[in-house]
Amino acid sequence: MIGSVDLVIAGDTSAARAAAVSALQRGQRVLVVLRCADARVARRLRRILLRTAAADGCQLSVMTSAEVVCVDGVDAVEAVVVRHAASGRVSAVNACAFRSFDSVARAQDRSFDAST
Repeated sequence: MIGSVDLVIAGDTSAARAAAVSALQRGQRVLVVLRCADARVARRLRRILLRTAAADGCQLSVMTSAEVVCVDGVDAVEAVVVRHAASGRVSAVNACAFRSFDSVARAQDRSFDAST
């Protein structure tokens, strides 16, 4: 279970990887949330990010088969809620920042904004 991180990143694009590497190089704790259910993808991503950032393994967590469903806070990001696809279970992670590079979520956001 992940209790607290500095940054939650949704997606696995080159921009998402660059944001994760930058945060890891600054010594931040990072959680990457992927829709993909393949554990091999998560292991490979974790290995690449840690090697590129020359970071400690305890600073990075990769969660597969999940999606960010809510980001909340009063004046800034305080919590990110993640839904696990297989079980439908949700869990909250204390976080200081959130960045979305998830193309599916961005498309849904654009379609929602266009209809209002």
